[in-house]
Amino acid sequence: MSRTVKIALAAIAILAIIGFFGYRSLFPKMIMDEVPNPVRDRATLSKDLDLSGISTNPNKNLYWGDLHVHTTLSFDAYIGGNRATPSDAYRFAKGETIDILERQVKIDRPLDFAAITDHAEFLGELYSIHTPEAPGHNAFIARYFRSVGLDTVKQRALFLRSLENVSSTPQHMPFFQGFETTKKAWDIELEAAEKHYQPGKFTTFAAYEWTNGAAESHIHRNVIFRDMVVPDYPISALEARDGESILGFLDQITQQGATVMAIPHNTNLSLGAGFAEKTKEYAILRSKYEPLVEVHQAKGNSEVHASFWQNDEYANYENYAYDPPTENNYVRYALKEGLRQKEKYGVNPHKYGMIGSTDTHNSVPGNTDEWSEFLGNHSLLDRDAELRAKRDWVLEFGSGKKVEDAVNPGGLVAVWAAANTRPAIYDALARREAYATSGGRIQVRFFGGYDFGDNYDNYDALVAAGYAKGVAMGSDLAKADKAPSFLIWAGKDPEGANLDRIQVIKGWYKDGQLAEKIYTVALSDNRTINEDGTIPSNKATVNMETGAWDTSKGATTLQTVWTDPDFDPAADAFYYLRVIENPTARYTLWDKIRYGVTYKATTPLTTQERAWSSPIWYVQ
Repeated sequence: MSRTVKIALAAIAILAIIGFFGYRSLFPKMIMDEVPNPVRDRATLSKDLDLSGISTNPNKNLYWGDLHVHTTLSFDAYIGGNRATPSDAYRFAKGETIDILERQVKIDRPLDFAAITDHAEFLGELYSIHTPEAPGHNAFIARYFRSVGLDTVKQRALFLRSLENVSSTPQHMPFFQGFETTKKAWDIELEAAEKHYQPGKFTTFAAYEWTNGAAESHIHRNVIFRDMVVPDYPISALEARDGESILGFLDQITQQGATVMAIPHNTNLSLGAGFAEKTKEYAILRSKYEPLVEVHQAKGNSEVHASFWQNDEYANYENYAYDPPTENNYVRYALKEGLRQKEKYGVNPHKYGMIGSTDTHNSVPGNTDEWSEFLGNHSLLDRDAELRAKRDWVLEFGSGKKVEDAVNPGGLVAVWAAANTRPAIYDALARREAYATSGGRIQVRFFGGYDFGDNYDNYDALVAAGYAKGVAMGSDLAKADKAPSFLIWAGKDPEGANLDRIQVIKGWYKDGQLAEKIYTVALSDNRTINEDGTIPSNKATVNMETGAWDTSKGATTLQTVWTDPDFDPAADAFYYLRVIENPTARYTLWDKIRYGVTYKATTPLTTQERAWSSPIWYVQ
């Protein structure tokens, strides 16, 4: 063989080797090897914090937060152009200015606590996409992710393709380089939570979202840890493919030392599966690990739907749902159904306190004020007013629905806790001494008992009596032969409209029958209920030219002691509050006033912000 031929063969061999490794770099083999996932204390900075000097309030303080936040480590947020990190999101929550989608943004009113809940699905893949030295970084698909930028056509195509991986046949992306990459991404989440935790000032939590069925039924949970005793990496819906599996995982890590809860959300989009009855074992797991439900967020409200609660005049509120809507997607249904299942299984799988959050995909927790200059929570879909009015809604692309048909600024969670620390706020959430708002900051107190006075002169006396003689929202009333009374108080959002009314929603179960009733228990402006049960309007208005709301009507506070007039000691029941504000301008009206945007004639331009307390249960 001649020297020339040898050189040519050597060159071919070198090129083949280069081609092989180049191909492997572009199309690496998926790694799915098992990786140990022990539970251990990952506290770093918080390990040395002394909480003993932080003052506590036995009558509790009110703290505002957001427990549903996505950053650039969530696949859908990244595809949408969000490059803000978990640390950036915490900075925003605390009131700092950050850059989002080529804009500088700042929250109007900082939060007291937050949890970054990036999707566990594709968390390792996102680490590879972001990190130059990470395995899989140069893969073709990773490169394509990085090439999308703010190209909306590419964004839509990649988003819809990614949804297929987490919907009917859940699987990792082909370039996934194993759970070691998931661990690295989880480390980033934990480091941000540790860095920004300031006991007494601002609280963070280790957390993530388990996302089963993103494009179809939304069977989603946010997983929140009490402290930094956590697994080495989160288990996603690609591994735990149903509710039993993820709650079983939480049960497993609890036995290893973790303290954790799961919070279902977007049940309005769950196609009837969010509260589906399965087995006694599943009911037990839900009762242990799901103390709360997210009743309001940017993709709609999950309390009730006007199609099924036609006698509830306030049921038509942010009613986005897949067509046709399903009654058993909604929280009021679940609260009633939980009473029935308690008789069957001995536990109530739907004993939910209520919270709100944003589900922001822009790393902007607490971005909920309707009048804010910056409202978007879904990347380029709703970054500005024209997009909100014209862009197709991505979860139902091709259906004719626009962004305006689906989204609102989202909600907040309020807790009554002794101090602003991880243990105090988590424990308040766990005992359900928490409530939801549609985004405003209405203040709500709610106590139940049997020995309250007929009235209380002031707020402090009411609260003291509530704790001394009764139970707070989220708790159980013991069986009794006399009707329970409830201490009810609400205060307006300091920057929002006055209050219109307070309602008590009661549900009960007896002899195989479920029922509910709405009681209006407090009204502003000295109004009374008419003999036919109707209630006259207080005639508060909104100036459609300026957005200004009426400050002459409504109440700054409403307070009452209410006793159930239809009490049946033989029927299990729940009671929760719904507090309604006077009308204000919705974000759509602000868009019209500020930017001249035209929405459809059916699009609401005003809103009545509200709050939902966690229930109090009467149990046999």
